[in-house]
Order: sequence, then structure tokens, then C-alpha cells
Amino acid sequence: MKPKTAGIVLAGLALAGLQYPLWFADDGLLGLFRSRQEVAEQETENAALMERNRRLAAEVQSLKEGDEEIERLARSELGMIGPDEKIYLLVEEDAETEAPDQSDQPGDPRE
Repeated sequence: MKPKTAGIVLAGLALAGLQYPLWFADDGLLGLFRSRQEVAEQETENAALMERNRRLAAEVQSLKEGDEEIERLARSELGMIGPDEKIYLLVEEDAETEAPDQSDQPGDPRE
């Protein structure tokens, strides 16, 4: 190999060696792209949490302002009824209990 060619190859290897951390190290360009992606994901999560907080704050405000929301929650989540109300519970019987038992009939062929 000629000395000029060897010098160019060595300079190229040195340049590649110096460029490697710039591109592939944690604080290099790939690290920058990863960090930007993480920031975008965190911003999306923060936006969802802010919306949830807004809804919860509105619910708290509604609970502070009026009795309607408290009454709605008491009825739906606790099953409570008002003092002058009646509750009717409709229960459906199973098909097994509705049909008479045929085994007690006289003349059962299984006897």
C-alpha cells in the first residue's frame, strides 16, 4: 500500500471513529431522536391526564353546588331511595321451577 493511500485510509478510520459517538452514543443524534419520541409520548399522556383532571374537577364542583349530583350518585352507586318512595323488585322464576316435576306422576314409565 502506498503511503498516501495508507494515510487516507487512516484518516478515514479516524474520522469514522470520531463520528461514531456523534451518531450512536446515548447523547448523540440517536439519543436525541429517542428523547424527542419520549417527550412526545409524555405530552400525549399529560394531555389525557389533564382532561381527566378537568372532568374530576367539574364533578367536584357539581357536588359542591347542588344536591342533584349527590342524589344521582346515591341512587346509582348505593341503591338508595327517597323517604317517600317505594321500590318494587321484580324477580323472574327459572324455567326449572315453573315446570311441574313429571317424575311424581302415577304411571311413570321409569317405575
